Amino acid sequence: MESVRVLNAKNLDASITVKLTTLGAMLDRARCTEHVLSISREAMARNIGFEIATESRDLVEYAVETAVTCAQERQVTLALQAYLDRTSEDLKIALNNGIRTRLVKGAYIGDTEDFAEIQRRLKRLAQVVLENKAPLLFVTHDPELIDGAIRRLGSKKQLVEFGFLKGLADNTKLKLAGEGWKVSEYIPFGNNVEAYESRRRRFLEELKRLGRDSVP
Repeated sequence: MESVRVLNAKNLDASITVKLTTLGAMLDRARCTEHVLSISREAMARNIGFEIATESRDLVEYAVETAVTCAQERQVTLALQAYLDRTSEDLKIALNNGIRTRLVKGAYIGDTEDFAEIQRRLKRLAQVVLENKAPLLFVTHDPELIDGAIRRLGSKKQLVEFGFLKGLADNTKLKLAGEGWKVSEYIPFGNNVEAYESRRRRFLEELKRLGRDSVP
């Protein structure tokens, strides 16, 4: 709840994202759902956006179910990972329940590690979102995907929000925002940021191994 109060007190244009593991999903899912709904309602009372992150593969179905439950009360966003085989079906569920989706490549263990295949999947998912006239929330540091989205949308800048991790792509964030695109930044809240930092290091190491670069 502290993060909700901080956003409200500072009157920031921001939303809150929760990870189900931090709310007890691995111990008691019924209690975890109670915690999620409590935070969601607190955020809704203060007109703050609310998002559920998808984490490891064995938690994705529960994350989708929880998002559907929250969507019965308020607008909710659900992050979906392109490297999972099930994501196209999860996207259908989200769209049918009025859930906004934030598309990401994925930072855990997926069903494919093929970089080009994950790119293709992310493009297909983005196309489905746009065809359903839903907002495209796109988290990627891949210059090819970002340039492709900009070319695809042209002047329809209101249809997409580009998301980035804190500490990466700072020049690109400023450039896109200066050109009128909507840009968001993920900022870890609290003292335990080691998991966030380790995933960011793995991401950069994988890019280096593939001979690729993140956007600056």
